[in-house]
Amino acid sequence: MIKIIERFLAWALMVCLFLILIISAVEIAAYSDWGYYEDEFEKHHVITDSGLMNIEMDELMEVTKQMMSYLRGDREDLVIYAEIDGEVTEYFDERDKSHMVDVRNVFVTALDVRAGAFVMAIIIFANLCLLLNFDAVKKLLFKAYLWNIGYLSLFIAAIAVWAVVDFTGVFYKFHALFFSNYEWILDPEVSRLINMVPEGFFVDIAIRIVVIFIMLILIMGGVLLFLIKAIPRNRVKNTSVPQ
Repeated sequence: MIKIIERFLAWALMVCLFLILIISAVEIAAYSDWGYYEDEFEKHHVITDSGLMNIEMDELMEVTKQMMSYLRGDREDLVIYAEIDGEVTEYFDERDKSHMVDVRNVFVTALDVRAGAFVMAIIIFANLCLLLNFDAVKKLLFKAYLWNIGYLSLFIAAIAVWAVVDFTGVFYKFHALFFSNYEWILDPEVSRLINMVPEGFFVDIAIRIVVIFIMLILIMGGVLLFLIKAIPRNRVKNTSVPQ
């Protein structure tokens, strides 16, 4: 029974750590490099010579920064003005703003989940250290890490195949899962938001998130492996000279 509890705790700790990493990967992908957005806007020809998206790049980047500040809870509203097609006007329409309220709720909730997962990880680790010595904890966590990597790899592979075959279907399923209404279905004829971040943008940032997530997982695995290979805490090397 004790062995089952130990394995469950190790698995739960690893799930907490993976949650922390995936949410951190999303945050890093979205907030670590503003130049990425400029490159994406150019790649997908977001700016036009007239109409809804006739806007200077500097102006569009300022809107982007204000929007991203709003999504993480650092700005109270999305009332953002910009010069578009030669006229200063409010950038987002009411449907854009309504959808972004939902996006903000998802993102802020994810940050809260990450904080909760961090606290849970500390509590679980402390309990494992009460049940086992540090060497046993390291080895058990590495086994749990490998098991979770296996399950996660299968899940990511399945989603990747689905996305390659039908990314629009994945996109719609994702929104249906996280949003309880249809405010996310935007009309490109009137919505600057959907013109600003077209489907191609989401393909690119999804790949970016997965790559960052994999890098973070590999770093975590490397740390665990290093700890296992390092001199155990409960073993002191005898350096005395024989008489």
